[in-house]
Amino acid sequence: MYGLILTLHFIACVLLILIVLLQSGKGSAAGIFGASGADNLFASPTAFNAINKFTAVLAVIIMCTSIALTIASNKARTTSVLDNVEIPASAPATPAK
Repeated sequence: MYGLILTLHFIACVLLILIVLLQSGKGSAAGIFGASGADNLFASPTAFNAINKFTAVLAVIIMCTSIALTIASNKARTTSVLDNVEIPASAPATPAK
């Protein structure tokens, strides 16, 4: 089960990288030279097309598989580092006079 989730996570990561690189930028090159982008203030928002939906689905898949992989890897370890520490025996305390 761990291997299946890890494979799904890897494929989703690679696909998300490719999909993000395929998307067009929303800014303009004028922003590099100090333009405030006020012309975009009243522009209509871009449509939530298929690429954006697929990006959102891949992001949710990555979040879910990340949580599942974290839970699965933590269940395998039930010991603590402090279980191996030996506390030295101390002499009994004597009351002060």
